[in-house]
Amino acid sequence: KYQIDKIRCENPDATIAAIMSGNIVQRGEFSIISKYARAEIAVKCGADLVLELPYPFSGSTAEIFAFAGVKLASLIGAEILYFGIESQTIEELAKIAEIIDSKEFDEEINKIANKEKYSYPVLKQMALEKLGYCISKSANDILAIEYIRQINKNHYSIEYKAIKRIGANYNDDSLCKIMSATGIRKHFYESEEFLSIPNESAEVLKEYIENKKILNKIEADKLLYYHAINTNPESIEKSFDCQNGMGYFISQKARKANGVDEFFNSLSSKNFTTSRIRRTLLYSFFDIKKINNKIDFALLLSANKQGTKTLKEIMNRTKLNILTKHSDSKKLNNRQLQQYILIKKVDEIYQTLYIAPRSVEEAYKDSAKIR
Repeated sequence: KYQIDKIRCENPDATIAAIMSGNIVQRGEFSIISKYARAEIAVKCGADLVLELPYPFSGSTAEIFAFAGVKLASLIGAEILYFGIESQTIEELAKIAEIIDSKEFDEEINKIANKEKYSYPVLKQMALEKLGYCISKSANDILAIEYIRQINKNHYSIEYKAIKRIGANYNDDSLCKIMSATGIRKHFYESEEFLSIPNESAEVLKEYIENKKILNKIEADKLLYYHAINTNPESIEKSFDCQNGMGYFISQKARKANGVDEFFNSLSSKNFTTSRIRRTLLYSFFDIKKINNKIDFALLLSANKQGTKTLKEIMNRTKLNILTKHSDSKKLNNRQLQQYILIKKVDEIYQTLYIAPRSVEEAYKDSAKIR
């Protein structure tokens, strides 16, 4: 809401469109509440239009997440792209984005890669430091760099602006006026109470809590833990972005762990972050061996009157297919339909992971909320 209010203050007459992850998010987890609930909250907090950034893009690396998000922004005709930043300035991040796509950077990263076996994010960090650049490890700054790179590489006519984070730092779970999302989720699972949220959010969440339509995180983690135990490491190795023996690492940790908590607590290593391993487990679970670099349809999650009006204008001037209901999938081509089927598969599984589980068929009863 802080971010949307800042955008509205700078652009009082604009349509604010949010491009939001579906039921799987970039940290490699199922979202705590459904995409339709979060979209409804976004519109109540001031957005005009919410489109889904679909899986697998939403649950992928920063580069792929940014590629798909900025591509969608371009397709709907966005003039300005706003995003959050944390510890570095927008000027510093723009310079790093420029360096990463330079010949000098390629040469440096290849030198290090020939000597050391590290994951790409670690190699990138080391190469930038060798070239005299300090890169933040915060998720929002890393994503900001990738948003800028996508705009530059694809020559999109989109201006970009950043909004500095306020309140708790990323992953800081302390109690304060503006808590981190990590802190809000942690406190909820400990006390069944949401702190540090706008009144508009509380109105929606109250209904979802009463109906127990909140992610059962224990069951969601068990799903991936059992998958890791039951799947051959060779099979995990075939998943998208699985390299450097990650499949064997995951399988070994799952078989040695005394339960689900110990398994996830043991996953981080010098080569793999816990988020990356979670993303790999989800790729394996949903049998994703490659990610298509095409994104040319979008799902509407929520809109108000202004957003609905803008949506009609977008659909009249672009080839982008925007689905407002499930039956709209009939107009998708074969490749798009395969992507849509994956989104629905995620939504079906998600229904079964609520505190009060719902049937798979319930996934087809949810639809865009128009206010």
